[in-house]
Amino acid sequence: MTQHLASEAGQFTICVNCIAPESILTENNLNRIPEQIQKSMIEWHPIKRLGTPEDITEAALFLASDNSSWITGVILDISGGAVMV
Repeated sequence: MTQHLASEAGQFTICVNCIAPESILTENNLNRIPEQIQKSMIEWHPIKRLGTPEDITEAALFLASDNSSWITGVILDISGGAVMV
C-alpha cells in the first residue's frame, strides 16, 4: 500500500512512507509488561535494548523534513534489528 500510494502521490510532489515500530517501551508497556519479560525481549534485538517513543519521533521528524525529500515508498523498520533475526 505504501508503494502504491507513493506512486500515485508522487506527481503532486508528496512523499509517502511507512514507519513500522517494534517493541517500543511506552509508558503503558512499561506498566503492562513484567520486567522479566522485558529482559527476555531485549535479547531478541541485536542492539540489546527496546525502542523508545523518542526513537519513533526522531524517525518521523526525519521523514517529515526536507532531508528525506528523495525518500518515498519505503517501510522504515524501527526495530533495533529484530526483523533481521
